[in-house]
Amino acid sequence: MSTTSRAVKAGIVGLGAMLLAACSASYDIDMSVPMKDGQWSGRSNADDQGAVGVITITVAGGQITNTTFETLKADGSDKDGDYGKDSSGEVFNKDYYEKAQRAVESYARYSQELTDKDDPTKVDVISGATVAHRQFMQAAIRAISKAQGVDDSGADEVEIPGLKDSTGTGDSDLDKDLGGTDK
Repeated sequence: MSTTSRAVKAGIVGLGAMLLAACSASYDIDMSVPMKDGQWSGRSNADDQGAVGVITITVAGGQITNTTFETLKADGSDKDGDYGKDSSGEVFNKDYYEKAQRAVESYARYSQELTDKDDPTKVDVISGATVAHRQFMQAAIRAISKAQGVDDSGADEVEIPGLKDSTGTGDSDLDKDLGGTDK
């Protein structure tokens, strides 16, 4: 391989790394601060439909030993197997429904990864569940900050995308039909 080819490959790899770093969200949490044992909860800000992520972590021996995460709709009900259906209970858009269900399925995986990795910044984003991941991160930062006894203002840096961002539709009738608020 010529020197020029190696230089071009190194340039491409470097550019790719820079693009990935620019596209990746960064989170403001210091996991070197010890956590107190106990059960700690945190909530995300509401998305444009009024849904919030709620997390509860259990800390024992300074480590996260259990995590539960769920997302509640604006009316307080769980996002479950019906999430993504319209108010009549029908799947009106198969693609949207499948995406909504991937988000619901992500809750258990995000919870298990946080318990296994003991650091929310090491929890991988699941394709198609990025809104849920952002809500998970914001809620996790708040819960962990409580366990650490530190300020949780780093959670405010996490932006929660809305329906328009996640589906590209931004249809206000669809938003209301899925339980959102009329904003």
